[in-house]
Amino acid sequence: MNSNRKNKRPSNFKTYVEIDEFNQKPDDVPEELPYEVVEPFQYDGEIVIAQANNVLKFAPLKTNKQGVSGTLFITNFKVSFVTSIEVDKKEEELHHRSLQSEFLRVHDFCLSEVDLVYKITEGSSRKKRLYPNTPLSSRIGGLQIILKNFRVINFSFKFTPQGQDVRIAQALLHHAYPQRIDHLYLSNGKPVPHSGIPEFSVASDWEREIRRTGCPNWRVSKHNEFFNLSSSIVDEKSADIQLYNFCPSLPTALVVPRDLLDNQIESAAQHFQGSRPPVWCWGSPSGAALVRMAQISPSTSDKISVTKSMGTLKRRKLEEEALQQENKMMAQVHKCHPKKIGPTIYVLDDILPSLKEVQSAYIKLRELHTPDDPSQYREQDQRYYSTWDSSRWLTYVSCCLKIAQEAAAAMVHNNSSVILQEGEGRDMSAVVSSLVQLLLDPQARTLTGFHTLIQKEWVALSHPFALRLGHTRMGPEGLSAVWLLFLDCVHQISEQHPSALEFTSEYLVSLWHAAHCSLYATFMFNSVNDKFSSVAALQRENPQHRVFMRPVWAWWYEPGDGAYNGKTNSSNGHDSSSEMRVKVWQTFLNVLYVQGLMESLTVGGALQRVSDPMSSAYYIWNRIDAFLGGCTSSEIRRGLDAHTPFVPLKLDPSIKVETSLSRLRPWVGCFGYWLTEPELPLQESDFPALRRAKEREPLWEELMHIYSMLKQHIPEKISNGSLHHSPS
Repeated sequence: MNSNRKNKRPSNFKTYVEIDEFNQKPDDVPEELPYEVVEPFQYDGEIVIAQANNVLKFAPLKTNKQGVSGTLFITNFKVSFVTSIEVDKKEEELHHRSLQSEFLRVHDFCLSEVDLVYKITEGSSRKKRLYPNTPLSSRIGGLQIILKNFRVINFSFKFTPQGQDVRIAQALLHHAYPQRIDHLYLSNGKPVPHSGIPEFSVASDWEREIRRTGCPNWRVSKHNEFFNLSSSIVDEKSADIQLYNFCPSLPTALVVPRDLLDNQIESAAQHFQGSRPPVWCWGSPSGAALVRMAQISPSTSDKISVTKSMGTLKRRKLEEEALQQENKMMAQVHKCHPKKIGPTIYVLDDILPSLKEVQSAYIKLRELHTPDDPSQYREQDQRYYSTWDSSRWLTYVSCCLKIAQEAAAAMVHNNSSVILQEGEGRDMSAVVSSLVQLLLDPQARTLTGFHTLIQKEWVALSHPFALRLGHTRMGPEGLSAVWLLFLDCVHQISEQHPSALEFTSEYLVSLWHAAHCSLYATFMFNSVNDKFSSVAALQRENPQHRVFMRPVWAWWYEPGDGAYNGKTNSSNGHDSSSEMRVKVWQTFLNVLYVQGLMESLTVGGALQRVSDPMSSAYYIWNRIDAFLGGCTSSEIRRGLDAHTPFVPLKLDPSIKVETSLSRLRPWVGCFGYWLTEPELPLQESDFPALRRAKEREPLWEELMHIYSMLKQHIPEKISNGSLHHSPS
């Protein structure tokens, strides 16, 4: 951080101060500190909107209120706190174990990460929730900011020049809750490395998935494609662009029953909520298909308004037509099965929690993990597990896992297609469908397979991330932590089957955090159509500079030289970015899974087959070499490329999940990521992420030793350049 500041503060100023609440002024802090001009790191197009000097940032839950003095900035991208004080090592390491560390420093956070903002009254422990239109007084004692990753940030303006505090609060409230998603800072102007993960926005991606699964009697329809995507990125006359013909929340290409005509799809779509007819998302070679389907329209909530606008007979006729279309679509799914086995239908609205129930449970857990002071912490700590029980969060996790396991069993043991039906088919069906594939498809358990699964089920099929995660100022009605519910379900699978997944629970935590970072476009939009509308709007505003939308998967392909033009991410300049990245890779990769890969090469003469591109040993070694052989971007690309090799689906139903509440555990590693014991120095044992990483270090060292031994038996160079070895 030193390289981005024009000068340091005077050396005679004591920056660590201890104050009891905000109303006690220590003797060694003057009213106004003699600051020179300081600036935060800024990307292209990032501008400073407000600045406040002499701001104190407090460590949460410390009774002595130990504060760090610095300058607070609000830009159109982030909140940045600039200080010359060396960052706490544990806080810095926690920060680096997140995907946001590519774009942010330890004292920074995205505006899109802001969840709640409170005004702290000077001389009082009371706080008041602030909203975008809240009138502000002429003086603000301090701000408490609760982030969506459950991190609590406290700032005091006790010594800030008058007026700067109000400008900071106004800028924060205005830019953290934008009216439109394209008002967020979505592109830093840097080209994006290709991640190799298919976007499922074009027909070829879906055709490849059909071939991989071998599921018969389904085809790709392009009927939702309004016009050629590549020729219509920018429309000068319109604020938005249309990439759809009948459904704005479905991709331009989708998989439908083979015998269903395109005009029949469009006709049927108008009878389903959100104009979303049944779509195929996965299947097995024996013909069992996994289908997501919206409820028929009008829904129960719409019937009152429909009744007012038309007569009872017309309403009944409309309902009958919708039921007929629903039966026709289900019959088409039935017809696709080679043995004409009837589908198993799950009406998820009736058997899984509602969006409001999920959000209610999430809010209770958010309150549990963001206490205001040590006394509240101790009070909540005494009823920690009972609060988890009363929130019903784990009950909802259990329900999702139970239905997913039942659906997986129906596909494997009964060879039955499964139809997941709910609302618009964009929320709980994404949870269950993804879990079914994790339970049955070994490819989905790998890192690239998991990325592909999320891109297909959540992004391409349009889970409304912007609405559910509150990226815009839309009100609380549509908020729901469905994405976190799914990640928790995957975490429970990883806990019960420690070596089954190629990625760790720490990586799942990072995906939850990254869902709130505006520079990762993957989780920013309600649909692909919304994404391209935002790209078009941003491109019109900056016609001279191309807009690059960065998928979160690109993190694995970034060069290891840091995200700040080659500068270190550390605020003190001591850490090597490449060394830190390797440590983070080892945190995100499941060492037990990699160990299993390595063990598979030690039996049956597998080492003799690693030079044969037709052998599975060839690709297993390729992945191991990418993980352990230096971790350069080219090796990671080669080892994790989703398009190489093409491996047909081989079902593996070996994973069975215990869904009873007695077998599920609170995901403290996610909800309590930043929560520490008050009144004590930060220790590694206080943070689950650091503790588990420490436990894995001996295993990684052992694997590296075995890897170096195996490498002696691998040819130095394989034709085609497919296997490359780093120097020892």
